[in-house]
Amino acid sequence: MRKPNKISLLLATVLALGHGAAAALDLNKPEDSYQAMLRVVGDLSGKPVFKDWDATIFAQLPGEKARPILRTIGFNAGRLIKQPDGSYHWVTREVSFYVDLKTGQIIDSWANPFNGKTVKVVQVANDPVSNKFPVVEPGKPNMFAAFSKFEVRGDVAWMRWDVPLKYPNELKPADYPEESHGDTYIASEHFHFFVNTAEAQADKPTSTATHYSWFRTGPWLPWMKMGQAAGVLLYSGNGRKYDSFEALPEQLREYTRKHYPKFMDAPTSFYQPNETSWSYYRKLREAEAAAAKPAGK
Repeated sequence: MRKPNKISLLLATVLALGHGAAAALDLNKPEDSYQAMLRVVGDLSGKPVFKDWDATIFAQLPGEKARPILRTIGFNAGRLIKQPDGSYHWVTREVSFYVDLKTGQIIDSWANPFNGKTVKVVQVANDPVSNKFPVVEPGKPNMFAAFSKFEVRGDVAWMRWDVPLKYPNELKPADYPEESHGDTYIASEHFHFFVNTAEAQADKPTSTATHYSWFRTGPWLPWMKMGQAAGVLLYSGNGRKYDSFEALPEQLREYTRKHYPKFMDAPTSFYQPNETSWSYYRKLREAEAAAAKPAGK
């Protein structure tokens, strides 16, 4: 048998590299884990992704055991837009709908067991809810690098996001005595994202199949009309990522298509300020007040 010459060996090496598996990302390197995080959250190709949730809402009163009062189901429609410097804009909007625990149906009114009032439910319709993901460079501080730290246990890798929140409340007690819990909004969001380790480490796919858990602490919702009554809400849920609106659960799709069709797709550009349930509620109340004014006043 004729021995291969140097040229044939070189050609074989090139072909092997061209057809072989892509080099794996090192999840211990900040720049690699950051790329893996982007593929967990969104799709590097710029295609929209849809992450849903199904959570039980508990009311926690001082000295009492937390009790379930509602469910909420919803989704975030997001898109990654790469910038010339290699950073990304994460542009999203989201809806969430309140569900009766017994019937499983989305509700438009709720009998509040704490104050005896039957109140109108205001669904979540926040547009936008966006962020900028700057480039992660080795040795340079970057707050989002902390969000891309993976723990690996065999074939499962996960990352944790803890997001404590504190800022001025959009609804001041003097202006909204029934709806405002105080001058300062204090809450927190907690996520665990779970992915297949091999998918997280591979550098070829633009998006990674993702499941996650979600926990939230927050004040009474404005429409509950609890004012500054003591107590907090706890949210405990989970969700996953989909590559199209049509892949979402049917109940979510149909209610969104009928009432919030804009949310069937992700934004295509970055804009702010971000919307919250509190700023959205204030805008609704201001619109109602403006509509109630007599013409010419």
